[in-house]
Amino acid sequence: MPTTGTPNTDSLEIAVSIVICTHRRPELLGACLDSLIGQRVGGSPGAAHEILVIDNSALAEGRPVVERRQAAFALQGVPLRYILEERPGVSFARNRGVAEAAGALIAFIDDDERACDGWLERLLEPFHRLGDAVDIVAGEVEPDFGTVPRPGWLADDMLHFFSCRWGWDSESRFLRETEWFGEGNCAFRKRLMAGRAFPTDLGRRGDGLLANEGVIFVEMRRAGAATYYVPAATVSHFIHPDRLNRRWLMRRMFYQGVSNRLMQRRNGQAEQGCNFNVNLADLAAIDIDSLEGESLWAMIRLYYEIGYASALAMG
Repeated sequence: MPTTGTPNTDSLEIAVSIVICTHRRPELLGACLDSLIGQRVGGSPGAAHEILVIDNSALAEGRPVVERRQAAFALQGVPLRYILEERPGVSFARNRGVAEAAGALIAFIDDDERACDGWLERLLEPFHRLGDAVDIVAGEVEPDFGTVPRPGWLADDMLHFFSCRWGWDSESRFLRETEWFGEGNCAFRKRLMAGRAFPTDLGRRGDGLLANEGVIFVEMRRAGAATYYVPAATVSHFIHPDRLNRRWLMRRMFYQGVSNRLMQRRNGQAEQGCNFNVNLADLAAIDIDSLEGESLWAMIRLYYEIGYASALAMG
């Protein structure tokens, strides 16, 4: 499959490969790449990084975005490579990025995110300081609403539905087993991928809302991979205005229920009991756009349960 800008890495020590998976969002991809100019690896003198853009669209909208910036990154000694992965699905794109990466460490940032100042150095610092005691490092994600005001109904404890604000601590520390992180801002040792792959039956495809391709990190952690949280390694996540409504959130939670059940089935886990009774005519009559607070939370939980129950009937 086509690539451009394949570097000669013989004279470079590629310490980390930054992988950006993108799908038909050239303007956001450009902003993401611009935020990476000037980022530094830290640690050993002479250590370098590369950036891989994995375009998951057959229309290849990301190619000109990358080509316009390759010279600027080259001046900083940073190879910027474009790779077209036409098999649809973010899991195919993530797997391609891992396969192409030259670094012993891989860092993921999403195309709708922008790295804050010092992001890369802060994300990698635990690997330098703690060595083999750390296998995975996760950063924090702050919401970016652009020019659209944040809706009044969108409470802080709902932001993680938009892949933002994990909020585990104000200080860096190891994560507990029950504390999760997002694939859009993390770094990990490439060797952890040996014999593993992001599951291609899960994760986003185009505009679909299936999730949980990050279950691979759950597998790594169950196998003993130590995960460190660095709240200062921050990215901002652009939340598209089309998502800033309750109906999108209900759809999102329905597919989270579907995704969670498919993940459990894949891992041979026991089914959860579904405990709800709903009259569909009554449900259709509810004015979702007026809900907030606990009423909104109740509807979020209901749509999740319906999605989960729907997945039980899937073959």
